[in-house]
Amino acid sequence: MTADNSQPIFFQRHRNFLTGVLLAVLSWMIYFPSTQYGFVYYDDVRVLKDHPEIYGQPNLLADCKAIFLTSFPREEPLLVRDVSWAIDSRIFGFGNPFGYHFGNVLLHGMVVAMLFAFLLGTTRRYNFALATATVYLLLAVHVEPVDWIMGRKDILSALFMLFALCAQAQRLTTTKTAAKYLWYAVTVVCFVLGLLSKISVLTFPLVLFLHAVLLPYLRGEQPPDARLVFGRLVLREVVLLFPALAVSGVIYVWYQHTLAQMGIFDRGYTAHGLGHLWNLLMVNPLGLWLYLRQIFLPTQLAVLYSWPTLQLAYAPWQLAVSLATVIGAVVAGGWMFCRRKDLFFYYAAFFVLMIPYLNLIYIGIWVADRYIYFSAFCVLAVAVSVAEKLWQRLQKTLRLVGVVLVAGFLVNQINQIISYQPVWQNGEALWQNHILLPHHRVKAYDNLGGYYYAEFTDAFAHRNQPRMAAALHKLTIVIDAGLVDFWSDRQQSPPPDTFFLFFLRSLVEEVRGESEAALTSLLISDQLHPRFDSTNLNLSRLYHKLAENSQASSQRENYLRAARDRFAEYIQLAFRDRLPPPDVRAEMAGLEAEYSALAEPLQKILR
Repeated sequence: MTADNSQPIFFQRHRNFLTGVLLAVLSWMIYFPSTQYGFVYYDDVRVLKDHPEIYGQPNLLADCKAIFLTSFPREEPLLVRDVSWAIDSRIFGFGNPFGYHFGNVLLHGMVVAMLFAFLLGTTRRYNFALATATVYLLLAVHVEPVDWIMGRKDILSALFMLFALCAQAQRLTTTKTAAKYLWYAVTVVCFVLGLLSKISVLTFPLVLFLHAVLLPYLRGEQPPDARLVFGRLVLREVVLLFPALAVSGVIYVWYQHTLAQMGIFDRGYTAHGLGHLWNLLMVNPLGLWLYLRQIFLPTQLAVLYSWPTLQLAYAPWQLAVSLATVIGAVVAGGWMFCRRKDLFFYYAAFFVLMIPYLNLIYIGIWVADRYIYFSAFCVLAVAVSVAEKLWQRLQKTLRLVGVVLVAGFLVNQINQIISYQPVWQNGEALWQNHILLPHHRVKAYDNLGGYYYAEFTDAFAHRNQPRMAAALHKLTIVIDAGLVDFWSDRQQSPPPDTFFLFFLRSLVEEVRGESEAALTSLLISDQLHPRFDSTNLNLSRLYHKLAENSQASSQRENYLRAARDRFAEYIQLAFRDRLPPPDVRAEMAGLEAEYSALAEPLQKILR
């Protein structure tokens, strides 16, 4: 055999593997620039960078001890994700963002390759798997989870879910009993690893069940409209489903208890029962349409979408669209189950995967690009299947129109990636971009101001006066611009959402030595958003400073009492029923002693 003939045979024999590698390499090329990006000061600092005691220990064993044993409760205790961060820290350095970004890019390429492998193994349709995986890697909504360090949980969980699906496909197709048990164990282990990467994986066992029951239709072994027989196969998969559901329940209870200890659920949302269900009905269907738009026609991509959101009263059009969406989704699902069971798998899997993001228990964020990082492939699989059918039926002229539309779709995706990716370079670029978006939220000003204050504190630590002055100047501009934007009518009280701008203003005033002005700003912030732990901490320390500078004993006593009471409230809000750290307890004891030492002589004089 000549070399010319052996080369095509080699590629044909290894076509599937080489295709997966090529898809991974393309995704790495697209997102490699993000390895040069920094922290964006939106959760990545609070959850990761501020915790060297978890991720920056002298060795990996010490990190793992903190992750699994000593550092509880903590916000987002995602054990597998945290271990991956600890590994990045060991290799590249704790404070080096390169390692965390590099890990995201590397894992994302693996997700794309595994998606192709899963679709090919499940459907045995090379062109379908290639088209779906290619469009998936070009989705602009993936910029956020890949370029943001916090997106690690989305990428890791998607990777383990794909591992689980591939392992289950092996279990369902092998004829050896021992191999079936082995692949089932691998499936469950991958599911648990995914669940410990992101808690939203708790509904994934239902996807595994759908995959197992509908695999004959996905592979073309059964006609898509053939009747589903609820016999031994379904009963067996129901039994196999229970261990995974039990694990989901246990980890969910543990995770919810941990977050409750951290006060994560205190969001001021008061609707319950029918009122809560009504809010879900009005907002979630509109969120679905926004997701579809951002998948197929992405525009003005953002971390925080201002629409849809809760309203005191919903417009008639919103009521009509939401109800029509729910009815249409149910009808479409019923039709697919009866006529196209191959498509029903992707359709039902999408909604199952989105259940954790529907705010069923408490209100969080309604819509975020990262929420559809994995489930977007379900929408694409349905779209590619429909496009294949249309292609077979369309005439030559209409096929040309279809090619133009697909080309436009891909060009727009690439253009959105190119324009949106640089926004994630750092906190300044990200939040300045969000401020320029129409219908932006005050949170963009909050986060940009927080970034500049972090710049100021870093410059202060290095005694860099020019950097300190520049950061403080920028912070002042952001605060003033935010208040002008969201509190234009100064005859009215400030909106509650502006509380953090007043909190930031108090920091600027305190740095400038304007203690009384800082106190006024902090009290306004406290009035707009009561029971914010940082406000109480800063009020306590500001009252203590005012007490030290007060000449009148009665005024000093009032300040010290306020400092003590605010610090006590800070402890209650920040630590709940947990024992505060030694330094916090020592500060509280000092305030108690200082107040008692002054109050007792004054009480004797008053008697």
